[in-house]
Amino acid sequence: MRIKMARFGILNTCLAAFLLALVLPSCGLFKPAADPSKDKVYKDDEIGDIQSGKVFDPETGTYREVKTVDAKVDTVRWSDLSEEKFPPIKTDSPMNGGGNTGGGTKPNSGGNTGGNSGGGTATGNGKGNVTILLPFMANASASGVPENSQWAVSFYAGARLAYDDLEEDGAKFTVNVMDSEESSTAKVGSLTKGSELANADLIIGPYKRDNVNLLQDFAKKNKIPLVVPYTAQTGVAEDNPYYLQVNPSLKTHCEAMTKHIRKSHQPENVVLVALDKAEEKARFKFFQDANSVIEKGKTGRKFKELLVPEGAANFHTINIGQFLNPNATTVFVVPSWSNQTFIYSLLRQLMAKQSEGEDIIVYGMNMWLEFEQIDFEYFEKLKLHVSSASYVDPNDEKVKQFRQKYFQSYGTVPNDEAYLGYDVMLYFGKQLAKYGKDFPEKLDGRPSDVLHGRFDFQRVVADPSKHKEDLDYYDQLENNFVHILKFQEFHLQPAD
Repeated sequence: MRIKMARFGILNTCLAAFLLALVLPSCGLFKPAADPSKDKVYKDDEIGDIQSGKVFDPETGTYREVKTVDAKVDTVRWSDLSEEKFPPIKTDSPMNGGGNTGGGTKPNSGGNTGGNSGGGTATGNGKGNVTILLPFMANASASGVPENSQWAVSFYAGARLAYDDLEEDGAKFTVNVMDSEESSTAKVGSLTKGSELANADLIIGPYKRDNVNLLQDFAKKNKIPLVVPYTAQTGVAEDNPYYLQVNPSLKTHCEAMTKHIRKSHQPENVVLVALDKAEEKARFKFFQDANSVIEKGKTGRKFKELLVPEGAANFHTINIGQFLNPNATTVFVVPSWSNQTFIYSLLRQLMAKQSEGEDIIVYGMNMWLEFEQIDFEYFEKLKLHVSSASYVDPNDEKVKQFRQKYFQSYGTVPNDEAYLGYDVMLYFGKQLAKYGKDFPEKLDGRPSDVLHGRFDFQRVVADPSKHKEDLDYYDQLENNFVHILKFQEFHLQPAD
């Protein structure tokens, strides 16, 4: 397998960033608490890597993991490393020329038959050109490693190990690793004019939402599968069967929670709670629509709704009692994460009702676990359930093998981005090797287990009312698999 790095940057800086990026993120993973009433201290080797708290990143339309390092950081000493053992990531190759003349016809008509005339495989023969485009920011100074560069390099580190497995299976790919730098649209726009992207049979990336918008247009025009690993924003792609969204959307998360809730609870015992803000109130529809599907259109069996006026003075007097059913478990679903004080006040009042004998379960957001104001005891006693795109089972034999291989290769344990990079490269690499660049039409309804969960790509129509007459129409493919995790024994684990 040939890995061709798009050229840019300074060798020593990039390799130092590579090593530092792999070491630092591993310090912020969740582990069982030593003393839940006082500390939030965990051990990696006890439960493995679990997706930790996340914050919403408006640039990408997705949730970004927050990692912190609590220990004192020693002085960093840079070392020159062998280029043969650690090939550099560079970006000074010419980006001009190599225009793509493929495809101006409408691709979404029930079957992708077009190919990239710039060169690549149209049928599966174990060969292909793969481009990974992420913000490595190799030109960053040695005084600090940009946060986005840390996860980008971790993703690449996992993907590189997948290359080895693909090669053992007989695949012979040329892999171009390209730097979007500071995630600027100008930089990515210039890359679309070069031969590396034009000749790609598969593109993985980018990160920033504006760049995803730009590149999905390019992928659609040139009929190149675009695998977007991070952006979860809906409505980015339109009539584009080459757009593959790995990270499930918020709508998909809400639907997954609704299905899980309805396995054990009736609609009249479920309460949706959020701040009285347009963006939070809009999330209720995802739950109500999903419940309506389960109810098969019946009326009068909706979830109850509680909107809390915004403002700290209102948080201490939330009228919870009116929703409690003394003869059944009451489920409070809270799709809100913007105001920590609101979440804390709500959980505190639910805890008070629970102490009076009420049976209460809370479905919330995994970003809550980064809230400093809320003790983990609240999550434990209220049986907190959250949805997550990623959960790595530390007892799975394939996970153990990957952890060992990763440690032997890089001297540190893999984080979430490393697992994702491995899964994405291995899964889509196999699809490309088997079916060629038309593989997206083969994915619908064919789930496959991966290290961090499962890939289950489904066709998505953003506005079904506009396409009632065209049953073959869809806007994109999206991974619909979501884990439902519960907070038990002071860490997250599968709910079922």
